Amino acid sequence: MENNSGIRPTGHYILVLPDPVETKTAGGIILVDETVENAQRDTTVGTLIEVGAIGWEQFGGGEPWAKVGDKVSYGKYAGRDMTGMDDKQYVIMNCEDILAVLSD
Repeated sequence: MENNSGIRPTGHYILVLPDPVETKTAGGIILVDETVENAQRDTTVGTLIEVGAIGWEQFGGGEPWAKVGDKVSYGKYAGRDMTGMDDKQYVIMNCEDILAVLSD
């Protein structure tokens, strides 16, 4: 997976692209922007986009437990939201904030 965000995590940080949230309900009601933004902040599943140079080095002998392209789950309050040069919302966080790697 190519990183087109213009954001390059350093050190032990990782970059995750959160899964998109629905902009309308199953019944067809279009949600207001504030509701969509709040739902996006609550998303705790996304795709691992890039890993900093020393990600996981201090944990488990440095063996990575996730790789670029993996679908991962992370803590609700993990990291910081950042807007990439591609206008997508990303989360940059500590590598240890990944709670699980999810299978398809």
